[in-house]
Amino acid sequence: MAIPSIEFMRAAIAEAEKFKTPFGAALAMGDELFVTAANQTKELHDATAHAEVMVIRKLCSQLKKTDLSGFTLYTTCEPCPMCMSAAIWARIDQVFYGCDIPTISDKMDQINIRSRDVSKYSFHKLPSHGGVMEKKCLELLQQFA
Repeated sequence: MAIPSIEFMRAAIAEAEKFKTPFGAALAMGDELFVTAANQTKELHDATAHAEVMVIRKLCSQLKKTDLSGFTLYTTCEPCPMCMSAAIWARIDQVFYGCDIPTISDKMDQINIRSRDVSKYSFHKLPSHGGVMEKKCLELLQQFA
């Protein structure tokens, strides 16, 4: 496992704060931050506009490709099954997150399937690592959930 970048998690948190949501995401490769996005389900009237999906769409559009091998996803909350599946389809290398699904479930409705379990049954094994800036991510969850 690579060491998570606090700088990239801070970028995901800043994006979440900007949109007044607990959900922010960032995609980085090496020491370069490429894009950030936040949950926009209400603004776009789109149930699939989760932060992770939005950041993947944004980078795929910019790069004009769907294979994001080499990229790391940073997200304030553990990806739901839909978002983890999107990261798998994009072939992202690894995921770092703040709050986990059980913690999020205490604050709002969630599908109680962990990201590691989605990866376990996938063609692309995508490691996910939690607890990155967890306290700050929990504050976002408490403030905006």
